[in-house]
Amino acid sequence: MNALNHLIESVIRQETSIIKLSEEALEGIYSMTAAEDKYLISGDQDYYQQFQQIRKDFMGKVNKLDNMSDTKVKSVFITDIRKYQRSYDALEKAHKALVDGRKLKKTNNQMYLTSREQIVLNIDQRLRNLAEIATEDRNSKLQQSKDMSQRVTNFITVSVILAVIFVIAITFINTRKINLPMKLLGERTKDIAGGKICDPLDISSPPELKELADSFNVMCARLKELDQLKIDYISHLSHELRTPLTVIKEASLMLQQGVLAKAPEKQDELFEIIKMECERLISSVNRILDLSRMEAGDMFFSFQQTDIAAVIGKSILQLMPLMRNKKMDIQLEIPPDIPLRQMDTERIGEVLENLLGNALKYTPAGGKITVSAVNKSCDHSVEISVTDNGMGIPEDGLLQVFDKFKRVDDRRGAVRGTGLGLAIVKYIINAHGGNIWVKSKVGEGSTFTFSLPAS
Repeated sequence: MNALNHLIESVIRQETSIIKLSEEALEGIYSMTAAEDKYLISGDQDYYQQFQQIRKDFMGKVNKLDNMSDTKVKSVFITDIRKYQRSYDALEKAHKALVDGRKLKKTNNQMYLTSREQIVLNIDQRLRNLAEIATEDRNSKLQQSKDMSQRVTNFITVSVILAVIFVIAITFINTRKINLPMKLLGERTKDIAGGKICDPLDISSPPELKELADSFNVMCARLKELDQLKIDYISHLSHELRTPLTVIKEASLMLQQGVLAKAPEKQDELFEIIKMECERLISSVNRILDLSRMEAGDMFFSFQQTDIAAVIGKSILQLMPLMRNKKMDIQLEIPPDIPLRQMDTERIGEVLENLLGNALKYTPAGGKITVSAVNKSCDHSVEISVTDNGMGIPEDGLLQVFDKFKRVDDRRGAVRGTGLGLAIVKYIINAHGGNIWVKSKVGEGSTFTFSLPAS
C-alpha cells in the first residue's frame, strides 16, 4: 500500500506536471515569436517588452522541466531545448542590432525568419517528445498502480480469508477450552448434588474458569470438612451418650433382678453410680446444647464486674478432691493488684474448669499445676495461664486443639481429648473480646493462656 501511494503520488506530482509544463512551454514559444513579429512590423517597444517577458516565463518553465526530469532521455531533450533557445537568443540579438542601426535588408530579414522558424520547430519537437515520454511514463505508472492495486486487493482478500479462518479456529479452540471445563464443572456439581464429593478440579485456563475452579475446590474441601464434622459429631454424640446409658442400664438391671438384695451397701454404690452417670449424661447433653447455641449465635452472656481471682479460687476448690486423690500440687501466682473485669462469671468459671480439668487429666500423679494471672500494661488486659508438667501436646496438634470434635494423638497410645470442651472455651473467650492460645512441648507439659480485655 505504501509503494502504491508513492507511485500514484509520482504520477500526480511529476508526470502530469511535466505534461502540463510542456504544453504551456509550447504555447509560450509561439506567443514569444508572435510578440516578436509584432515588434518587427510596428517597431513598438511595448511589443518587445512583451516578447522579453514571455521569453523569461518560457525559460522558467524550461528550468522547472529540467528539475523534474527523472530520466536520461528527458534530460537530453531539456538540454537540446536550452541549446536551441541560446541559438534563438543569439540570432535575435544580432537581428535586433541590425534593426536598431537601420541596416536591415529585406534578404536579411527573410533569412532571420527562416532560421528562427527552424529553431522554433526544433524546440517544438523536443517539447512534444518530452510530453509524449511523460505521457508514456504516466500510462506505465498507472498500469503499474493498477497491477499493484490488484495485488493489494488479492492480498487483502487472502488476508481476510485467513483472518476469518484464524478467527474460526481460535473461536473453536477457545470454545473447547471453555466448554470442556464448564462441562466438567457441571458434572462435578451434579455429583455433589447427588451426595458424592469428588477430588479437586485441575483447571489452569482460562483465568476466569481457573478462579471459578479454585472456588469450586474450596467449596468441595469445605463440604468434605463439614461431612467429616458430621461424622465426628455423630461419633462423639454416640460415644458420650452410649457409655453412661450402658452403665445406667446394667446397674438398673442388677437392681431390678435383686442381685445385691442381701447387700444394701452395694445397692447404695449402684445408686451412686447411676447418679454419677446421669450427671455425666446431663453434662454431655448440656455441652452439646451449648455447642448448638454457640453455632446459632444464641448463647446468652450476663456480664458484670468480677474479681478474676475469686473465680479462679472457686474453680480450684471444685476440683480439689480430684487433685488430692492424684496427690497433685497446685500453685497460684496471682498478684493482688489484678483489677476487676467485665465478664460472665459462670462462663469464665466453665473455661477455668475445662482448662484445669484437662491439666488434671493429662498430668500424672504427683504432678504440678500452676495458675497465674498477669496484668498487661500495654493494652490493660489480664492474661490467665494454666500450666501443667504433663505429657504435652505434639507440635502438629497445637493448631487442632481448639477445633470441634478434634482429638490429638500424643503418639503414646493415648488420645488427647478436646472434643467440644476447648472449642466452647475458645468461643466464650472470643465472646469476651479476648484470645486464647497454647504452648506445649511433648514430655514437658502445656500452658493454656487466655486474655480478658479491659472492657
